Amino acid sequence: MANKRTLKKNISRICGALAGDAILAGYFDKVDRDRIEDIVRRVAALQEVSRAKVSFWYDKAPRDFEGDLRAYHKARRAYFRAGFEKLRSEFNHEAISILKELNEAVPADVRQAVSDEQ
Repeated sequence: MANKRTLKKNISRICGALAGDAILAGYFDKVDRDRIEDIVRRVAALQEVSRAKVSFWYDKAPRDFEGDLRAYHKARRAYFRAGFEKLRSEFNHEAISILKELNEAVPADVRQAVSDEQ
């Protein structure tokens, strides 16, 4: 990860693409529009929650490590690595769940017609 700003932009882009696909799917016949609206709401909630989770702090100070600055930096890096890994895992799990629900909302014949056009 380069920085928090880039991560937040990537989260917004991914959620925007998911919402865009859901909205596009809502224009087809035979698609449950109420279900599509719920999916778009879930995407918006995913974006809001994930962007909020990007900013977190390490709750220890160098003095907590008895003057061993190296141990402080090592523990701090491990803390942030674990935090961002958890964020990534939760985000991916929810995004995959949303995609599965979107695929279930679109009937198989509509999916086949769209894939045949491409």
